[in-house]
Amino acid sequence: MAARPDILRAVARPMRTSARARPAGLAWPRLPAWAELATLGAGYAAYALVRLAPHSARRAAFGHAVQLWQAERRLHLTVEPYLNHLAGAHPLLAEAAGYYYGLFHFIITALVLAWLYLRRPAAFGQLRSALVLATTAANVVFWAWPAAPPRFSVPGMTDILVTRDILGAAHPRGATSLVNLYAAMPSLHVAWAAWCATAIVITTGTRWRHLAWLYPAATILVVLASANHFLLDTAGGLAVAGLGVLAASPITQLLARRLACGLWAAISVGSYAVAGCPVGSPGRAPRLLPVTAPADSP
Repeated sequence: MAARPDILRAVARPMRTSARARPAGLAWPRLPAWAELATLGAGYAAYALVRLAPHSARRAAFGHAVQLWQAERRLHLTVEPYLNHLAGAHPLLAEAAGYYYGLFHFIITALVLAWLYLRRPAAFGQLRSALVLATTAANVVFWAWPAAPPRFSVPGMTDILVTRDILGAAHPRGATSLVNLYAAMPSLHVAWAAWCATAIVITTGTRWRHLAWLYPAATILVVLASANHFLLDTAGGLAVAGLGVLAASPITQLLARRLACGLWAAISVGSYAVAGCPVGSPGRAPRLLPVTAPADSP
């Protein structure tokens, strides 16, 4: 009888499972630093490959841009010219928008990734996976549905990066030679900014954490003012960011399990129904099929 309390305590003790051992959804666990850098390098290589393809689809890219612009006009959402003219009329705003657009999405995203890796290792795997999945989804759209930005496709828009020669954008081998010129939809700048804000809000407990949403809000204003994206492109960026977070969340894992269980149950019931075999005891006929005697039975 003396051992019974120990047994009860052992049964009542919660199981200690590591979050790394059970990745959520499509997420994979935190890897060594060299492996994480290799993953990021592979992602950039995939983006570079997609960047080479749209040059042969220039006509399709401009056609899709016209469709986006017409859709915004029907919805009365054409705010891009106003913001672009406002930024172009003030050199300080133009310079700020240009450097923000050219640098911030790389710097801030890299800093948030490094901070998560070093300070929030338990959450790093899920959030990094969400970023990779969102970027992959955006690359698929870039490949299948290239779209030109407003600075190319809408008359009267000013290309701020080129006119101000920001980061050498006015030169043939400047900053514009390193990016996909026909990857307006969805906005990867907005997607990464939304991911950064989501990562900060999820992993911090301070009451000021929701101020992080100012970053994607400012990014939306910048990409519109610099004439690099349509308003619908920013909605697409928010959408792929949300899909990435959802795909790497436990909800997706739960839905996948439910779907797998339902599919397995359907296959099992269908197999038993086709074979005419009972699911339970061998002497009981299945209820799903009517039991009839053969016509030639004595």
